[in-house]
Amino acid sequence: MILVNSETMRLAESRIMEAYRVDEELLMEIVATRVTDRILEFINSIEGKTFLVFAGKGKNGGDAIAVARHLVLKGAKVKVSLVKKEEDDVSPLTQLQLDRLKTFCPESIVDSIDKMTGGDFIIDGIFGTGFKGELREPYLSSVRYMNSLNLPIISLDVPSGLDASSGEVSNECVRASYTFTLGLPKLGLFVYPGAEYVGKLYVIDLGFPLERYIEKTYELIDERMIRSILPHRKPDTHKGTYGRVGIIAGSSNYPGASILVTKGALASGTGLVTLFITQDMYQMLHSIDPEVTFFHRENWKELLPSLSALVIGPGIGRINASFIKDIIISSTVPIVLDADGLNNIVGSVDILKTSSVPIVVTPHPGEMARLIGKDTGFVQSNRIQVATGFSKEYNVITVLKGARTIVSSIDGIAYINPTGNPSMATGGMGDVLSGLIGGFIARGLSPLLASILGVYVHGLAGDIISKEKERALAQEVASEVPRILRSMMND
Repeated sequence: MILVNSETMRLAESRIMEAYRVDEELLMEIVATRVTDRILEFINSIEGKTFLVFAGKGKNGGDAIAVARHLVLKGAKVKVSLVKKEEDDVSPLTQLQLDRLKTFCPESIVDSIDKMTGGDFIIDGIFGTGFKGELREPYLSSVRYMNSLNLPIISLDVPSGLDASSGEVSNECVRASYTFTLGLPKLGLFVYPGAEYVGKLYVIDLGFPLERYIEKTYELIDERMIRSILPHRKPDTHKGTYGRVGIIAGSSNYPGASILVTKGALASGTGLVTLFITQDMYQMLHSIDPEVTFFHRENWKELLPSLSALVIGPGIGRINASFIKDIIISSTVPIVLDADGLNNIVGSVDILKTSSVPIVVTPHPGEMARLIGKDTGFVQSNRIQVATGFSKEYNVITVLKGARTIVSSIDGIAYINPTGNPSMATGGMGDVLSGLIGGFIARGLSPLLASILGVYVHGLAGDIISKEKERALAQEVASEVPRILRSMMND
């Protein structure tokens, strides 16, 4: 599903109006009709129901007032409050909608939010995609009042107080029960903190192919995309058909990391998994999954011709950075670089540019902060820009982990992952993910598609486990993934 920021949405609308000879007034009527129809779908009967409509001075307010008129035609009662500074003018189109409502139902217009009581639903139409920054009066008080009424709130396009492009929220933001976003889904509705304020999201189809008139910059990873890239097994195959993953992970201090990354690789369905270990690790690991084979770490190049992908980093600790650099320079198969594989190249990140094979980096926010020389707060406040900027600068696929994991392609297209939940905030989750991605690469997926599939099914496994448990363990997630893959292939 394509996502857009505010600027792209405005561009799409202007191109549609030009191509289809549609003016803003007609578009507003289409919005009002489609939104009203959607309200009727999830409310059995609006006859006698009262909608409290908070409308701003701009186009979003005009949409809200037009919806109010349509609701009255369907038998509902409305109370409409125009929220603006006294000295501000109302946009011409919003004034037109207000005049129509006054002519049709003058008693619905109230002159103070104190009279906005006795409702069943609230319609929030104060700010749309043009909002950014902080709410000021009288908007601040109006949003607080809406939230205090404890009624279901329907926000038009975006909840007022939410930046549609970044997902940042104001000092106060409407906590919507439903958000009816218009035309194309907005990026800020899917990333945090904005995603917390959206409620149930509906995309209102305006009847025009808006996506044809824009360039894709952001995309939501959804089930349709995942089903289109799932690797399927064919009858006439063997273990070699599904690739061999080489894993350089773990140490005497962190043997669990090597176990979890191999479990992730096995869960991907790859044919063979080989773990490259140091001599002192063997006694700790010899009894892990019997499907895993072992090889001396220092001799990793001997097996390189038989490998399909390499996963490097989880739990290896602080080592001589030249070892990691040699792998980056010498590998002839795609690389997944995670955890200490990244920590050991801090200060010499340019080594990534020397690789002749695709590289996937999978940092959590702290690791990304170290790589780019910023603090974690900066990374978390600019997740998409950081991920896409890193990909374009270093020619790598970036998987920036966290709530709404970002996968960035080399050319800077950001894929937003909607799966996953706080129950997954336990040790080793990233190890399983890097193994999954490496395994999917070995099975023949491109590194980008392997990363997209990996983050989605990894998060989905956590979602399934969280329905029964307060916390999910990394090894439980690895065990759940094959069932998810089978279910998706059978549906």
